[in-house]
Amino acid sequence: MSLSFVFYSLLLKILEITPYKVLFLLGTWLSFTLYVIPNNHKNITLANLRHVFPTKNKKEIGLLLKESLFHSSMAFLESGLVWGNKLLMNKNNFIELVNFQSVERSLESRQGVLLFTPHLGNIEVLINHLGATTNCTVPYTKPKNKSLDKIMKASRNRAGVSMVDTNVSGIKQMLLALKEGNVVAIASDQVPKKGAGLLSKFFNQDCLSMTLLTKLQQKTDCSAHLMYCERKLNGEGFIIHFGNKIDLSEDIQEGVDKMNCEFEKCIMKIPGQYSWEYKKFKNTESRYIY
Repeated sequence: MSLSFVFYSLLLKILEITPYKVLFLLGTWLSFTLYVIPNNHKNITLANLRHVFPTKNKKEIGLLLKESLFHSSMAFLESGLVWGNKLLMNKNNFIELVNFQSVERSLESRQGVLLFTPHLGNIEVLINHLGATTNCTVPYTKPKNKSLDKIMKASRNRAGVSMVDTNVSGIKQMLLALKEGNVVAIASDQVPKKGAGLLSKFFNQDCLSMTLLTKLQQKTDCSAHLMYCERKLNGEGFIIHFGNKIDLSEDIQEGVDKMNCEFEKCIMKIPGQYSWEYKKFKNTESRYIY
């Protein structure tokens, strides 16, 4: 057993037993620290906010920056909750569902359901819910730290989801799951490798975007639904929103553009909860450099 595995396991256990409202206080302290001390996390977030919202003034950008740093801090502090504390996750009213019946109606067709989400709120909350209520397959990119990968994969498997790699074998498994009438859930705002994907507008900026959603729907004629997670205020839990059925299987470019448009709509409802620290505009030919 490696030292890093012991460290991560101990840290997650401490976070798991910490009352959730205390985590909110810790999140306030951690985000303030990130705000006042120079760091790459803050720099990337600020660069993205300025790039995406060029008409906002310095004060408005500053408020969004503080909010974003808080919510990204909370996503880290919630690791013990979403990967370990299933009792709290299942507590009445801690998780509120909006329009999940639309997904249930699509599942009745037995043609498979493709759920897509941006990195909004905490996507691990989505994974926990889907694992408990559906037969769900989730593609993921392994983290560089093997100990963290082991802990994360074990937790998601306990939650009831099937994890697959983002390679040819994984795509075949996703296609099979959809053809069998099951669920595939993808955080599809991730930037594909250079040379893959298509350029599309994201908040009116060129962004290399994933084509997998449209291709999966074209090959399986499955239903597709947007979903996203919203963190409630004052440590009261989460709201999981599900959209109505949407067609992404038109022309590939049109499908990718529609996906990004759907992302923009839900992000603008809670812009401070989006993961702006992610290098969303990398791998393009633009002069935008982090």
